[in-house]
Amino acid sequence: MLQHLDKLSGMLSLVALGCAAATPGASPHDMSAAHHESQASDHDRRSAEHAAEYDPKARESDVRCGGSRQRANAILEAGACWTSTRNPTAAHARQAAEHRRHAADHRAASANLRRAEAEACQGIAGDDRDMSPFAHVEDIASVEELRESAGVRDPSTRLRGAIVTFRAVQGMTAEWLQRLIDCHVARNSALGHVVPEMADCPLVPKGVSARVTSTGSGFAVSIAGEDTAAAEEILARSRPLLPRK
Repeated sequence: MLQHLDKLSGMLSLVALGCAAATPGASPHDMSAAHHESQASDHDRRSAEHAAEYDPKARESDVRCGGSRQRANAILEAGACWTSTRNPTAAHARQAAEHRRHAADHRAASANLRRAEAEACQGIAGDDRDMSPFAHVEDIASVEELRESAGVRDPSTRLRGAIVTFRAVQGMTAEWLQRLIDCHVARNSALGHVVPEMADCPLVPKGVSARVTSTGSGFAVSIAGEDTAAAEEILARSRPLLPRK
């Protein structure tokens, strides 16, 4: 199970690398889709401001002459005077182009997040999409730590996240629950991993991967984080899910 999660995490990392933008902060998971779109609009505005300052016909001339040089008590002949012409507003053209590129990178990141959400949530009912599956605490049977071996020669283990087990309920299958989990992972990414209304949902942290398996009497969801901090947050969000007795 942990091998599957590691493989899935690796695949997501490759996708992230493939989508990485040259613009700082414009990789898909750097912020929410809406924030990417806001940043794109801001870069559009700044590009327009620089474009307005660029005059393709502007010219400025500069004459530079070689000075006299003395070597071994002899005066060498002065160099020629050369004239160079440049556009004094050219820097604005470069800035306008750079901001257009930044805007495009942010829009591509937003589109990436929204496309992933649409594909993952296709066929999922609106109520299931809008409510975390972990909000159904009455159907949660257990919560335990997800741990893995620290190393071949190290007998200790390290925390990876949590295992939340659902009781078998009518209509639930491992395949359907996996699709629902994948939908929420993609949706939380599109929201920038900031979902205040889902304070106890362990799928919210950045870099989460989750795998559903059948237990015979229910379905176990193994939720792993990309690092120790994420693993601890996943566990902290999962522990309150057990219904109070």
